[in-house]
Amino acid sequence: MCDWAALLLKSLDKTRDMPESRYFQLATVDEDGLPHNRTVVCRGFDEQQSVLWVVTDTRNKKIAELQASPHAAVCWYFAKTREQYRMAVRCRVDTPDTDESLCEQHWQRLSVAARQQFLWGEPGSERTAPKKSLIDHGANTDVLPDHFCVLTLLVESVDYLNLRGNPQQRQFFEKQQGQWHSKALIP
Repeated sequence: MCDWAALLLKSLDKTRDMPESRYFQLATVDEDGLPHNRTVVCRGFDEQQSVLWVVTDTRNKKIAELQASPHAAVCWYFAKTREQYRMAVRCRVDTPDTDESLCEQHWQRLSVAARQQFLWGEPGSERTAPKKSLIDHGANTDVLPDHFCVLTLLVESVDYLNLRGNPQQRQFFEKQQGQWHSKALIP
């Protein structure tokens, strides 16, 4: 396991009682080169393969952005430990058509409430009856929808900053030819 992964696992362990510690920011660029940033939920981390997983809807704009340019940035801040991880990632989009097993595995891990969010309608479309509940209690949440997908974020570099102490600690990790290398930086 590389050093940054051990640091991240430690951060996740120290903040496991804080639901917000599972959220990070994912930034992409659109066809005009304009940046777009949103908060997503980490649905898994494989420290051996340096991979993070996120689930989303193929109808979201971020999917078209990632299909046009699979490079993205992650910023993950842990308030309790005052640590920040900025990651350069390459994203793979898997749908039930491209990897049904992976999608089904992630679908089954979701709560019923989280599954229902995929049945509300197309993300970003106008909500014609804002006071009406979006939840369809009769919907079958056991069936994997075609528009469900898993984003596999392959971590290529990590800029780690620990804001505790004086001086603060900053370290840069980069994967080169399949091996992780690190160097200490001035914060």
